[in-house]
Amino acid sequence: MDASLETPKPSLLKNVALGIAQILLWGGSYFILSVLAEPIMKETGWTYQMVYGCLSVSLLVSGLLLPSIGKLISSSERNFVLQYAGVVMALGLTVLGLSEHFLLFLLGWTIIGVAMGMGLYDALFASIGKNYGEHTSKAIVQVTLIASLAPTISWSLVSMLESSFNWRTTCFIYAAILLLTIFPIHSYVFPSAKSTAANPHEGNQKKAGTKELYRSKIYYLLLINFTLGAILTTGIVVHLIDILLDKKLAMATVLSIVAFLGPSQAGVRVLNLVLSNITPVKTAIVSAFASVAGILLFFLDPRGAFLGVIFFGMGNGMRSILRGTLPLSVFGQEHYAVMIGQLARLPLIAQALTPFAGGFLIQQFGVTVFLYAFLLLACINIILCYMIRKALLQQKTDQESILVERIPTDVSLSS
Repeated sequence: MDASLETPKPSLLKNVALGIAQILLWGGSYFILSVLAEPIMKETGWTYQMVYGCLSVSLLVSGLLLPSIGKLISSSERNFVLQYAGVVMALGLTVLGLSEHFLLFLLGWTIIGVAMGMGLYDALFASIGKNYGEHTSKAIVQVTLIASLAPTISWSLVSMLESSFNWRTTCFIYAAILLLTIFPIHSYVFPSAKSTAANPHEGNQKKAGTKELYRSKIYYLLLINFTLGAILTTGIVVHLIDILLDKKLAMATVLSIVAFLGPSQAGVRVLNLVLSNITPVKTAIVSAFASVAGILLFFLDPRGAFLGVIFFGMGNGMRSILRGTLPLSVFGQEHYAVMIGQLARLPLIAQALTPFAGGFLIQQFGVTVFLYAFLLLACINIILCYMIRKALLQQKTDQESILVERIPTDVSLSS
């Protein structure tokens, strides 16, 4: 193999830089309303549903764009998608800060949705997979380990800015931070690739192969698995305080229990680094069982609720890694960027709708019915993980059979 074509290895410094970029991008989109929603509602008079509905619109936009973004990352030599994610998000935050009318506020969140599709996990994993090949899994684990600090760091930063200024100035300052950091970080980690001669016939074969993968059984199994995982994570995390308050716990106790969520997600990613020989499929099975255990513990004695948060956090921490490593192990590097974008659309749409569906279940039937519904989904996810494992084993057996059948032909031709 030509040395110039060898897959580069990711360095720890570059992975730390990507983790910092993810903290800032998640903080400027998904987590920023946790701090700013209240002052926004107080100043503008907009309702809770109006403000958080904009975040759902943002997630929908992101989900609809991701298949195209995946194809763009796969086909382009220069990784301008990630590089300009911070610029687009900064534009969205600036529009938020300037918005005196709700439609302008909604436009700002629509722009942020474009940036989320360009710069959050799915686009990042596609870029890492394209550049690092067989070294992708280790890079994803290291980056997500650092990015697991996003809620803690971003909430602290945004709270400090909002308490010193106001929510509009906070948006402007955060936009400036994104402009100064994201482009340089992604330009440093993913420099322009060297030009290679393109073969049109080879490109057509690659497109045809990708279309076949869309129709495969294992693609649909992964799609359903990822969608259920997104619903479970969003539903439980968004309504976690409601679940714990239903146990007649004091708010101070609830907040102290919720604090275990972030460390448990980070801890399981450290464990994943140590036990790097575990396959993504086995990790998926362990993640599914951990999520079920977490939900089951919410039914038990209130004093054990913190164990439920820990187990569910562990399952969710593994799921974040699996979003990148499982498609790579199934489809390989050649189709990875395209497939990860395709697999992200439905989960993000489901994620956008889950808070409304979960809120309806809790308001109409109570927390217990909500937990039973999510427990059922979590159990279905376990079955799906075993079906994925069986499909992969069958795929491996079929490939080995094809190789065995070819050997006599090759031997006879050589003789």
